Amino acid sequence: MEKSHETLRRIERLQRLNSAKEWINDDLYRLMYKEDLYIAAYERIKSQPGNMTPGTDGMTLDGWSLTTIRAIIQEMQTEQFQFKPVRTVYIPKANGKMRKLGIPSTRDKVVQEVMHMILEAIYDSPYGPYFHDTSHGFRPNRSCHTALQEIRGKWAATNWFIEGDIQACFDEIEHGTLVNLLRKKIKDERFINLIWKLLRAGYLDLRGAQRDSLAGTPQGGIASPILANVYLHELDEKIEEIRQRLTSGKKKRPNPLHKQLSAQKQLLAKRNRADTKECRDLIRQIRSIPAVDVCDPNFIRVKYIRYADDWVVGLCGPHSLAEQIRDEIATFLSERLHLTLSKDKTRITNARNGQAKFLGTLISIGKGREQKVVTTTNGSRKPVKRRSTGWETVLAAPLDSLIQRLHSRGFCTPNGTSQTKLGWINLDADQIVHLYNGMNRGILNYYRFVDNINTLTRIQHILRFSLARTLAAKFKISVKRVFQRFGSSITVIVKAEDGKPDRKVSFHLNSDWEKKRNAFSTHERTIDVVRTAIRMRTRSKLGKPCCICGSLEQVEMHHVRHIRKMGQRKVTGFTTVLRALNRKQIPACKSCHKQIHRGAYDGISLSNLAYDPR
Repeated sequence: MEKSHETLRRIERLQRLNSAKEWINDDLYRLMYKEDLYIAAYERIKSQPGNMTPGTDGMTLDGWSLTTIRAIIQEMQTEQFQFKPVRTVYIPKANGKMRKLGIPSTRDKVVQEVMHMILEAIYDSPYGPYFHDTSHGFRPNRSCHTALQEIRGKWAATNWFIEGDIQACFDEIEHGTLVNLLRKKIKDERFINLIWKLLRAGYLDLRGAQRDSLAGTPQGGIASPILANVYLHELDEKIEEIRQRLTSGKKKRPNPLHKQLSAQKQLLAKRNRADTKECRDLIRQIRSIPAVDVCDPNFIRVKYIRYADDWVVGLCGPHSLAEQIRDEIATFLSERLHLTLSKDKTRITNARNGQAKFLGTLISIGKGREQKVVTTTNGSRKPVKRRSTGWETVLAAPLDSLIQRLHSRGFCTPNGTSQTKLGWINLDADQIVHLYNGMNRGILNYYRFVDNINTLTRIQHILRFSLARTLAAKFKISVKRVFQRFGSSITVIVKAEDGKPDRKVSFHLNSDWEKKRNAFSTHERTIDVVRTAIRMRTRSKLGKPCCICGSLEQVEMHHVRHIRKMGQRKVTGFTTVLRALNRKQIPACKSCHKQIHRGAYDGISLSNLAYDPR
């Protein structure tokens, strides 16, 4: 066991060494020989439902074993390991188009997870990442909400938004350029060659014909996101260079009109005319205009956030400079990274008169309303009055877009009238309520920070009545009768095997519509990858005796997709044992594993097991 800890501490050493951005890594390929990294990788991905989806080899994680790992290591040592082509499927996007998704074999997923652990230690070390803080996609402790929180807190003094979208980014990443970028930090050609094999693995089209991958990272691949971040890090570097080059001015110059009116106010006060209508009108006029010149050409600030291939630049400066920055970025992407900015999605928006869209959220500066005086507290917590200029950063949920997304998924008409979700009618009533809850909670939780949170009552209303219509179609009753039977919150009572009520499932009706501008889900979870991997290695059931007969020979892992949602109310067969154990995988020898799938152990109980595998 101590030996396994040494392997995982090698990853920690990589993290510490790579806190220095100039550090060059060598001898990485030998880590691909370490059994413990594969065990840790398996433990990290074993419970994801997608791992029960077969790749081009028809295999899933069901049947995974130490023998499988050792066979992979043997191929690594002889450098004969080859990635299999990914299986291509297409899934619908919210805009009606289709998104291509690749499904790798589960064997390749585990290998990619090992590679991901190594690459993450190099590029995203917790002791000092190589990536910029402006990058928020597919990184530990970062998310859409951390990116939007950054905009909320630090983008108030913005005149223009440059919305950027890279056309078919992940499909157009040039392999040679990516490998050359990796060589900046990695001087191990055997590890680089393994990445080449991953990039060139190819895919099977819908007809089953194998196609070569001439560009792009494997869609659906575990290592693909960090490889894309390595590639787009060059864009982050370029915009940082632009920011440093263009930033000028310590503060904005005073607004001459504001200064003139303030002087008139002081003059009235000296003449004891502060309590006159003339002075009050003057104060009202002063409050309606900014104290500084918001378009000061000598004060330039450039801000930038990227999430995967979506990015936005905030500019405090003139429109001509925004155009210059956009064109410079487009030229850089074309010449340096061989990527193309999407003409339809890249635009320059006036921050005060328009709205930019980033990560499904509308962004603007100010609400365009009349300024007012608000009461706040100073440093000593005493209440003081101050001017609210109305030019703070405003984040809003795109209600029309959300309704169109619900329409594309069959919940409502294009104008927002709720509809029956036909594909869910044959599910159990409690499952239907659970699925609608997932939709409602997901939207409300994501947009909890927006300034127009109250508009999401419309979304909740659509989902609630769509649920009622779906249940009405299922039970062949009217919508009115659904509310009479299940109540206004649509509560379904699930009965146990003896017919008695077991639990209740209700549609989630949110009642808190108070605006909470900082309600971002950004609680930092400091994950010690090495310590977590050690715990996973210690607790892993890989190689443990068969839990049915106790044999140590030819032990492999029996997997199921899930233990609570088996597509029916009552879980049957051997899965009842897994449900009682609250586990989705257990060790079993080859003989017992075959008998599990044949149904020979369908009546077995926990007391019949050789030991408790929890």
